[in-house]
Order: sequence, then structure tokens, then C-alpha cells
Amino acid sequence: MEFMDQKGFSQVVIILVVVGLVIIGTAGYFVFVKKFPVESPAPTPIENGTVGILSVVTDCMIPEGCGPKYTLWDSEFKSSIPLLGNIKDNDSELIIRVVGNKTTLPPSEYGDMNYRGTTEAIKVSSYSILSKIPYHDFLVDKAGEYTLQKYPCLASKEYERVFMKYNKTFLWELMGSTPVIKVRMTDTLSGVKPEAFYELWYNGNSGDFIKEVAEPKDKVFCQ
Repeated sequence: MEFMDQKGFSQVVIILVVVGLVIIGTAGYFVFVKKFPVESPAPTPIENGTVGILSVVTDCMIPEGCGPKYTLWDSEFKSSIPLLGNIKDNDSELIIRVVGNKTTLPPSEYGDMNYRGTTEAIKVSSYSILSKIPYHDFLVDKAGEYTLQKYPCLASKEYERVFMKYNKTFLWELMGSTPVIKVRMTDTLSGVKPEAFYELWYNGNSGDFIKEVAEPKDKVFCQ
């Protein structure tokens, strides 16, 4: 019986020691954290900036909202990243280079039923303009003029407006320091895969025609 009492006493001592260590460790942790607080990771800087075409939503007619006001589109308009910061609405549709830090898009910018994009964004500290011509209306007009002249079977003019049979998509790239804006007319009517297209390139600063690119090269668009 005496042996059992000594064993029980030993167990109580061990428990008290463990509890004491836990209390001391916890107190030490809070003292350390208070004295040396853990900082949140800094935003990741974007080296050399990010280049894209700026899109600005200025007149959203949807009650639920249209998502972020400013976005930067890649060269094929297939993906974009939201922008936050001091950006001029008049620079919409121009190629720009933004400098800033990666951040998270606040819910106020995407808390609606229509936005399906990324919540990663760029907090813009500065940006530079790399082209002078807003791409959309310029390329639509040029595509109509070019097609009426070279491929009249694919376009018609009614009430000063050109209607085209092929679907238009837009692209851009930088050739050295020269911004190039492009419009591609794709044959989605024939059902032949891969789909044939002809693509028109223009200087994004001067508006000068650069060249036509067609695929396949031997495609006859008008008999």
C-alpha cells in the first residue's frame, strides 16, 4: 500500500511539472510575439512590369455589377488580370506597361454574380503608355475597308456600315518598341478544321498597315 502511495505521488509530481512547463511555454510565447510580432508577407514585386491592353468598364448596365473596373488583357485576349490604383479611363484600349505589386482583389470589386475571373490583382504604382490608337473601333473600320477592297464576297456596305461574314477577333504584340494591333477574320462558316483566317496588322502608334497574314497561305477567300 505504501508502495502504491509513493507511485501515485510520483505521478502527481510529473503531471504538475508538465502543466508548469506548458504554462511557462505559453507565457513565453506571448511575450515573444508581443515583443517580436510576426509580419505578414510583403506583396510580391512584379519585375520589369506587366504589359497588356487596358480595358476600362465605364458604363455597367447590369445591376449586379460587371466586376473590376480596370483589367489588363494578354496578347490574345484570352486571360486578364484586374488592376487597382490610379488609372486614367481615357487610356482604355491602349497597350500599357504597369509596375506594381501583386495583391488580392477586394470583394467590393467582384462581389457580384457576373465576375468569374481571378481574384489575384496588381496594385499599380505607375504605368507607361506604349501605343496611341485605341484598338477596337480602329481595327473594325480597317477590317471593313480592307475586306471590301480585297475580299468583296465577304463583306457588304449598307447605310455607311460594313457587314462582314467572318468573325472578328483581336490580338496585339510588341515588335521591339513598336506596338502592333491586329484583327483576325476567321472562317467559321465552312465547318472545315482548322479554320482558315486572314489577319491584318497595323502600327499601334501611326496606324500604318504592316501586312496581311493568311492561314493556310494558299487559301482563296473569294473565287
